[in-house]
Amino acid sequence: MASNFFQQQDLARRNTRVLITLFALAVLALIILTNLLVMLSFSLFQGGPVQLPWEVISSISLVVLAVVGLAIMAKWQQLKLGGRSVAEALGGVRLKPDAQDPLQRRLLNVVEEMALAANLPVPPVYLLAERGINAFAAGYSPADAVIGVTQGALEQLSRDELQGVIAHEFSHILNGDMRMNIRLIAVLNGILFIGHLGYYLLRAGRGASYARSRRNNNEGAGAIMLLGLGLVVIGYLGSFFGNLIKAAVSRQREYLADASAVQFSRNPSGIAGALKRIGGHQYGAKVQHANADEVSHLFFGEALSRWVAIFATHPPLEKRIRRLDPSWNGRYPSSQQPVKPTVSQTPEQPQERQRRAMLAAIPVLLSQSSHQTRPAQAIACALLLRTEQLANQLAQIKAYGGSQLLAEVDQLSDAVQRLALPQQVQLLQMSVPALKQLSESEFRAFDKLLRQLAGNTPDLAQWLNLSLLEHVVASEFDSKELVRQYNRQSLADLLPALLPLLSAVASAAGDSNKQQQAWQAALNALQLPADTTAPQVDFSRLDQALRPLLSAAPAIKQQVWQSILAAVAADQAATAAEQGLLNLLALLLELPVPLTADFH
Repeated sequence: MASNFFQQQDLARRNTRVLITLFALAVLALIILTNLLVMLSFSLFQGGPVQLPWEVISSISLVVLAVVGLAIMAKWQQLKLGGRSVAEALGGVRLKPDAQDPLQRRLLNVVEEMALAANLPVPPVYLLAERGINAFAAGYSPADAVIGVTQGALEQLSRDELQGVIAHEFSHILNGDMRMNIRLIAVLNGILFIGHLGYYLLRAGRGASYARSRRNNNEGAGAIMLLGLGLVVIGYLGSFFGNLIKAAVSRQREYLADASAVQFSRNPSGIAGALKRIGGHQYGAKVQHANADEVSHLFFGEALSRWVAIFATHPPLEKRIRRLDPSWNGRYPSSQQPVKPTVSQTPEQPQERQRRAMLAAIPVLLSQSSHQTRPAQAIACALLLRTEQLANQLAQIKAYGGSQLLAEVDQLSDAVQRLALPQQVQLLQMSVPALKQLSESEFRAFDKLLRQLAGNTPDLAQWLNLSLLEHVVASEFDSKELVRQYNRQSLADLLPALLPLLSAVASAAGDSNKQQQAWQAALNALQLPADTTAPQVDFSRLDQALRPLLSAAPAIKQQVWQSILAAVAADQAATAAEQGLLNLLALLLELPVPLTADFH
């Protein structure tokens, strides 16, 4: 499964390149049409044909490029915080991680379960006040991803159906669709802005025509109105083709996400049931918010009514359902009263048992504490505690975090330390939404404390825990933390960043013989010379290496992952500690490797 997600991310990256190429062609067409329009407007004003000099044509072309570019940059700036920006633009309200409303609690539990199964940070969840049944995932990467769900989905779907929808959205995260979808929002805004400018000129032309009506001098106003009308037409022609591209790409990715959701849940009746529920619901999947149009391709179901099928961002319901349930009789269930959270009546699937077993391994006290901000901070601190440094670390918690945090750590640390590393990692994942509720100043102060606890020479697990928290939680406040695009570096270019990480992984293997065995296995996986020297483990150097590795292309990341696997599996003895390190490495490097994958 893992390789499939790497391949799908690479396909999404190639689709983005195609979209950029088509966008460039659309802008070129806008430039040509705008020059022709200006020529026609001047001809009307002068009363005869006008030949525009090249200087004027160049100026007009630059203006069009500037207008489109500025519109894209403005939208890009609005979306600088990724998924959170999209959810808030749709009027979404973030659910508190410890929400007690039964339907909201059920939703949060499902999202948490799916995040753990997908080995992703648990994303914040936003509720949209919409009666239609719909949902979306948005963000640049797993670090800033959010899940949005409508009130209609919350009330109309059973737990199995809701799980199918959430699995579909997590598939979009793992398949790399989110980054492409956000770029589409910005690019289409640039093309459509030409039409908005045309509307402005139309209004200006009408005003000028009214003011000059007494002097019978309407040629200039007429030219302005013609230019405005022409720009409206040009803008919407660009939007026409842009929406065609968006719809075609989106439809294929929806089929893929449906199939991937079944891989996760092993329960095709869940997602098929949700699609059937949409078909029988009074409001379908409709989203009424004014901003729904520009993000329509993000949703689980068709959010807008389309007058022509070619503009639909999603395949027809019937086709999606029959791919999941070939025996479907073609009838949709009628809308139901708001559902009550109940135990699922569907026989439990193996992967469902696995997800529940993962959660059951974590004590209730820790699970509940991870949903509250202060206890979540205590959990993060407890994960960094080491017996040989304990007295000094507790003094640092009191000095930098205060007596209340120290009391929380004292209450939770024993239970945290008793967990195996894989369960500690999952507990950290569960704590992310609560930690993202910190203010920026609170997080900076907390991060300073965590740095003090880890010290200058942390072990690999400490460094991974700390780096993961810094990357994922800081993305809530700092857009510089987000990886918005892939770099073009080859594997050879990335070796100065990769080899120190592999050296750190090999150093955690045990005695010197096992360390050398792990290092050689990693070299073999990368087809590097056997005499390549392992760099000295330097965690400050590793901090610098993270960025290029995070932004590596999917095909390169797959090679990185195979070298990590080779190093960890070199001793041919899969342990819980090794599994935990693999989970942390995949989380930190944003590698699409669900826990259902065969790691060894």
